[in-house]
Amino acid sequence: MSDRGLKQPEPMGDAARLLLAAARERFSVAATDILLPEQSRLTEWQRLTASALLLRLVRSIEDDLRARLAGQFRDNEAIYAALGATRLEIALPLLERAQVLRDAEIGTILVRRVEEHRFWKEHARADEYLSELIRDDDDGIAAEAMTLLIARSRRFDRFQEPVMGHTDLPAELQHRLVWMIAAALRQYLVQQHKLPSGQADAAISAAAGDVIAGHDESHGLEATAMRLARRLHQAGRLEGTDLSRILEEGQLPLFVAGLAVRCGLDYASAWEILSDPHGRGSALMLRSGNIPRDSAAWILLLLNSRGKLFSGAEGDAAAAQLDLFDGTGQPAAEDVLHLWRVDPGYRAAITRLSTRSRSGSEAA
Repeated sequence: MSDRGLKQPEPMGDAARLLLAAARERFSVAATDILLPEQSRLTEWQRLTASALLLRLVRSIEDDLRARLAGQFRDNEAIYAALGATRLEIALPLLERAQVLRDAEIGTILVRRVEEHRFWKEHARADEYLSELIRDDDDGIAAEAMTLLIARSRRFDRFQEPVMGHTDLPAELQHRLVWMIAAALRQYLVQQHKLPSGQADAAISAAAGDVIAGHDESHGLEATAMRLARRLHQAGRLEGTDLSRILEEGQLPLFVAGLAVRCGLDYASAWEILSDPHGRGSALMLRSGNIPRDSAAWILLLLNSRGKLFSGAEGDAAAAQLDLFDGTGQPAAEDVLHLWRVDPGYRAAITRLSTRSRSGSEAA
């Protein structure tokens, strides 16, 4: 075999390290997936749909950044052509190699969107409830209902498949994603086009800053649903029967927002509690929100129909949850949910400590 092109041992040693790391990473990921409890495992459809959502989201932000950058490099023909080449992927391959898209918060948002879409497909009816609200005598309720309908329309492509826009992300997460994509574009321009780093930093930071400045999460569907839910609650129109009807018509974001408002929580916290894989969260929230038993029973049945909405326990989950609802007083439910009313950083610290303590006890 010819040794033409081979270099000194250092690069080969580095190649061996990279090969070892790649192999172990693959098996580590596979082992994690194999050992996941069944109730925590995503279905193949959920994985594929979430992955497609992430790719489209990253590409949409990258396209926005590249369009803004291209105008700054009209005098550099090579860079201008590269930034405008729609078939040339720049940021995504770099981000995937660096594995920076394996972000728990991003994953949470993606799974939330996938589950929302699945529920909508299985339960969607004519928008009778929203249509009634749009014609409501209360101008504030009517305006927010129309805004919600418009925001929801942006979450589907022309084939009625789910999409995610910039406004669907919390501001902090959107900023983080924009800067990650910006950093990947910087690496490409500096390494591939030999652009001076200072010039690249100035152009890219300006473009990314413009994208971030234009982000307003208050235009997103979840924020709109929370505003509408608050107005309905203030008007005394967010009772158990109202929540049941909202859920029956497939309006999952408005249902989550309504239950969040009744429990004094934000949207993300309500979804996290409802996502309890053991199915306890929905019963505790309904009890905390002082929902009557007949409405609670119907809501639990809807949440468990056609497969558990939040990937929960198998079997007669609705009956088990109703037993928990019956056996838990409102003060006790309030006490459990209090943790979701404190600073998110405190919850994150508790989670990390609990996870490490459990891992240590299992290892022992």
